[in-house]
Amino acid sequence: MIKKYAFIFSILLLGSSVVYGQEVRFSFQAGAAIPVGDIAQNTKNPDKGGFATTGFDIRMVIGRMYKNNFVVGVSLGYSVFGVDKDAIRMVIDPNNPENVLVESQPFQNINLQARGGYNLALVEGKLNVTPFVDLGLGIFNSAYYVIQKDGLKYLRDGNSGVAFLITPGLDLSFAVNDFVAIKVFGNYQFANYKVDEKYTLLGLPNPEVTLETVSYNYSSVSTGVGVTFMF
Repeated sequence: MIKKYAFIFSILLLGSSVVYGQEVRFSFQAGAAIPVGDIAQNTKNPDKGGFATTGFDIRMVIGRMYKNNFVVGVSLGYSVFGVDKDAIRMVIDPNNPENVLVESQPFQNINLQARGGYNLALVEGKLNVTPFVDLGLGIFNSAYYVIQKDGLKYLRDGNSGVAFLITPGLDLSFAVNDFVAIKVFGNYQFANYKVDEKYTLLGLPNPEVTLETVSYNYSSVSTGVGVTFMF
């Protein structure tokens, strides 16, 4: 559904740009996604979140730059973060972490956001800097854990939460020619996701099942490079 809305928005943006004669920019970018704050903590019980490690971020941005240098557009992105299994083992059994078996799937964050920014020409026709803010929908998929120790197996089903996501950032672009530019980007994302989680303790005569709503204070820093096509 996110891709559908992004496609519709892109067509409308492109159409209005042709009518008003403004510049349209298509950007594809990729880089590192670095979790910060609570989502990256590694000294507490893993059933409360955290233990996320550096992953990657990919993003497509389409925008229109007006003659007054204001930029509006849409951003479709995907971030994935690994899980610090060694830290989980140390939390479960600090004396003998090698006795703890941990399996997991990564954290994921998908987002569709509207963008507003302002283009500043540092070197006319060559070097531009664009501070921006993206606002919109974020979908967070929490990590799936299986932790096994002393014949007991602990399972946490990773589920999804939806929240309002805010992403301030900065693009620095260098024009190769009239149609292509190379960019370096950096941004910071944050949201508060409420996720309904299921916890199951196996290895007992009657498995123990617990349901709980967990609050994920999601925040991450992304930085990398991209290419922009200008029309």
